[in-house]
Amino acid sequence: MYRIKKLREEKKLSQRALAKLIGASPKAVNFWESGQVEPSAKFICALCDAFECTADYLLGREDDLGNVNVMRELSEDEKLWLERFSRLNTKQRSEAINYVEYLTTKL
Repeated sequence: MYRIKKLREEKKLSQRALAKLIGASPKAVNFWESGQVEPSAKFICALCDAFECTADYLLGREDDLGNVNVMRELSEDEKLWLERFSRLNTKQRSEAINYVEYLTTKL
């Protein structure tokens, strides 16, 4: 039993946004969530990275999220966003997060 839909909804991602994040098609995400097709190992790894969970949790083999710490090299754009975000006060950070959430759900 895959937990893709549950994890995607917890992250407030659309199928299209998740597909873009992991390099898959929205149709593939839909098929995985409905159980029509199983994701390949490549996409299981990508989904685990996106959801910050273990493959065992994603596959329903364990109930503990696993708290996987997945670090990757940040792009220059991401570094710039983090640097600017760090200069914001609490209210500005909240507004920035709300705006980014709006943009990501708008996809």
